[in-house]
Amino acid sequence: MRRMVALPVALALLVMVLVIAGCGGGGSSSSSSTSEEATAPESTETSKEGGGAEEEAAATGVKVSYLSPVAAQPGQQEIYKGIEQGSKELGWSSTVLDSALSSEKQVSNTETAINQGDKAIASWTLDPGAAAGAYEKAQKAGIPVVGLNSVGEGLTSTVWWEMNRCEPGGPQAVTAERIAEIKPHAKTIMIGLEVAESTKEYSECFAKEAKKAGLEVIDEVNNEADNAAGSQKVFEPLLTKYPEVEAVWDYNDESAMGASAALLAAGKTIATAEDPEGIVVTGQNADADAVEAVEEGRLSWTWNPNNIAAGLGAVKLMQEAIEGGKPQELIVESELLDSEALKEFTPPAERGYTTENLPLKK
Repeated sequence: MRRMVALPVALALLVMVLVIAGCGGGGSSSSSSTSEEATAPESTETSKEGGGAEEEAAATGVKVSYLSPVAAQPGQQEIYKGIEQGSKELGWSSTVLDSALSSEKQVSNTETAINQGDKAIASWTLDPGAAAGAYEKAQKAGIPVVGLNSVGEGLTSTVWWEMNRCEPGGPQAVTAERIAEIKPHAKTIMIGLEVAESTKEYSECFAKEAKKAGLEVIDEVNNEADNAAGSQKVFEPLLTKYPEVEAVWDYNDESAMGASAALLAAGKTIATAEDPEGIVVTGQNADADAVEAVEEGRLSWTWNPNNIAAGLGAVKLMQEAIEGGKPQELIVESELLDSEALKEFTPPAERGYTTENLPLKK
């Protein structure tokens, strides 16, 4: 009899425990939505008192996407950080969609952004011709498309890096003139990437400025892998072919790091602000690894395009367009970083930029 009474009591206690466990551990959490295909860092959105970023976005009804040409690239990750930061300022949610250097994938990502109900899109266009139709479809759906270093049909406006503008006295001209000062008539190799219209443009710009400065471009190649290992693989046979090379211009820091590694492995030295002897190797993007390489004398200099500010600028233009305005293009200032300049350099992430205090070229 005692056993028969104890069994129902035990079952009742077990049910109570399960009910209590089911009610606990449900603390609030939030994160910005991220594409399954994106390779950028995971979102760092945090909950705020009274509701997280997702709840704010639900209240504003605003979701935006960045169509990155290659989300694994460090500079691209910083641009998205700027977009994510600017979105948080406005209570929006943001997504990065990785095009992985494929114009077809970028078109598909535009469709994804439209279908998921985005209110605006930011995009670094790979192929303006291929993307035009998708961008126009977005515009017809009332979704503005803001370009990053991009031109072409279907764009509402564009945020530019100053170093991507081929203007008199601009960064590409400064680079060519500075190489000429260190190594007059320097025999120069260019490492570019033709998969994106923007990278073609500043390669063409440097080639033009190099000619003006009296440099001799002895070869120009593409780093199709878009990373340091790919650049090193491309550059090593060129170093054998052109042992007289005096300067290497690179479309980004990853390529510069690869060329530098090949030169150092061959027993060459890199020219620096303190010691101009050696081979000039220049980069662009101010990636953390490149900044460290400049400090250590493994890279002559890099250009800081203020990537986070560019991302914030894209949010500024998206906001203006969403609110019915006609946003004007923005040009974000670039700065040359050699070992001397780095002594007073503050990383852009620590400068307190917002959509209202961007370092813009007037």
